[in-house]
Amino acid sequence: MDLLRRLKTETRSHHERTEGAVRLMDAHLTPADYQRQLESFHGFYLPVEALLAGPLSALEPALNLPARWKTPLLEQDLRALGHDAGSLARLPRASPLPSLPGLPEALGCAYVLEGSTLGGQLILRHLTRHFGPDARVGSFAFFRAYGEEVGPMWRSFGAVLTQASERAASSSFDAAVVQGARDTFDGFAAWLTRDAGPLQDTAGTPPRSMKNTTTPVTDT
Repeated sequence: MDLLRRLKTETRSHHERTEGAVRLMDAHLTPADYQRQLESFHGFYLPVEALLAGPLSALEPALNLPARWKTPLLEQDLRALGHDAGSLARLPRASPLPSLPGLPEALGCAYVLEGSTLGGQLILRHLTRHFGPDARVGSFAFFRAYGEEVGPMWRSFGAVLTQASERAASSSFDAAVVQGARDTFDGFAAWLTRDAGPLQDTAGTPPRSMKNTTTPVTDT
């Protein structure tokens, strides 16, 4: 079994738990709900991408890391919802983070983040339809990541992952990739389901996009 298929098979239950923690497909999602989910995504992606930069740099330029970072897209979306540099800096960040001691674990983590761009297309269609053209919720930059290049970017990541596995020619390398993916799914799910009250900034005032947004928006 090649590594990509092994990853899909051996992380399935972890993937499903994480998918269940994402509330963006809810029929009664409000702009405030959407904002809180993006803030949680930001709290995970920001420190995790910082961790990934070092080990994954060994695979440049084939991996094309600058084109793959999602934190700038999340910050673009959050700015559209009322955040600025100061409030973004005050958002909580996930802890503990997945353990990524080396390249194989980092590749497993990247598998999770890159794979999310595929499911993100379904979420994008839902959000676009759910909120409609007049809702002031931004352009969904995070879920539009790669645009028409989603398929090619996923295939190019898969090729880099497969080549790294073939070069290592080690069952322990592949096992570490799988473990890195499992730890990332589990860490993300734990972060998304942590106990937290309604989001407020440090001055106690909700960002402007959270005001007057308690009426559910009717509508995966």
